[in-house]
Amino acid sequence: MSLRFPPCATALFCITLQASAVSASDHRDAPLTQLYPMSDIGDSFLFRGAQTGGLTMAYTLNPLSGSGAPGTLGSEEIKLDPDLIYMFRLDTDGDAIADIAYKIRVRDIEDDRQKQTVELRLAEGDDAQSNDWNGREIARGYTTALNRALEVTEGDNGELLFIGPRRDPFFFDFTTVQAPAALAIKQALAGGDNLPAEPTSIGAFGISDMTLIVLEVPGLADQALNYWAVVADRDGTSVDRMGRAGVQGIFFVDPPVGYNEDRYLPVDPDYPTVGDFNNAYNAASPDEGLSRFGDQFAFSFNRLEVEEQKLDDTVAFYAPDMLAWDPSKPAGYPNGRSFAEDAIYWTIKDINPFLYAAPDSFLPRISDQALNMEKFPYAAPSFNQAWQPGVPVRPVAPIYMD
Repeated sequence: MSLRFPPCATALFCITLQASAVSASDHRDAPLTQLYPMSDIGDSFLFRGAQTGGLTMAYTLNPLSGSGAPGTLGSEEIKLDPDLIYMFRLDTDGDAIADIAYKIRVRDIEDDRQKQTVELRLAEGDDAQSNDWNGREIARGYTTALNRALEVTEGDNGELLFIGPRRDPFFFDFTTVQAPAALAIKQALAGGDNLPAEPTSIGAFGISDMTLIVLEVPGLADQALNYWAVVADRDGTSVDRMGRAGVQGIFFVDPPVGYNEDRYLPVDPDYPTVGDFNNAYNAASPDEGLSRFGDQFAFSFNRLEVEEQKLDDTVAFYAPDMLAWDPSKPAGYPNGRSFAEDAIYWTIKDINPFLYAAPDSFLPRISDQALNMEKFPYAAPSFNQAWQPGVPVRPVAPIYMD
């Protein structure tokens, strides 16, 4: 059966030190994803992987797991939904239409609450644009359960696929966001002035795990392309999608309590609330970005005080909502996005004409997480990773490839 969700209002993009209902780069961006965390893309990433030198695509689901926040599960329980299709989409000719898609589906294993079987398919052409379960099978394997053996599924062409619980890579250094336009962004981010003072990954987002999907494809990093992630239901509806960091989490949020709703609600009467807008946005594709949502982007950018002479170019940059990769240019957001980069700060600096940055400020901001960017799947271990005693301390099960 396909997913069915009742309507409700979208949550504010709020980040606090306490365990509470929060959003991040794209976490809990719409009513549908709030109610169904296995469909909720939190962040997406794109970089050259050290394991094979290929293009590494990744995104997170089940946000705030292990945090104790209402409606979340423990790190040892989170998994993917067998009724959903999880996709990596690639546009290789610049028309914002998918030319290649890697599609993933899982199946539960009896008497195992977290480990699942995995099938990976490669779809091209019209099949890549479809949300159906199609394409040719290139790999079968398993997801990784917390504190169990590392499972890496290997594809016919050397692809590497990991699915399992890890620490949430999201990172944002809030401390130097100072400017009139930034005040509006702060309101969207935290519902007021309750931003954490500590510019660390824990200070920004608390103790939080999620389900991570990482796919590394040898050779694919040598061509220019655009990338976005999609989760679709059995009816072929895109329940969530994400390319660039923070697009929905910053630009399309509910009006803060006590603020003028007309400065936040959608400009299109087809969407009575921000939640309705975000549901429709997630169901659309990048090539519809300008035609369907361009006016709303312009409205949001005006609210955030983007300079008038830069407005059209800014809308054109963000509306397709794809993450670009060009191997001829230096890697680093917005040309890809690694697990270590503060892409949210880059976005605020990009759209904010009044941003004050301290003299020693620099981009990209780098996360303090214990990442291992030399070994697949690169992300830091879960907050609930079990360790065995000794020097050096080691996890009870391998967490990176040799």
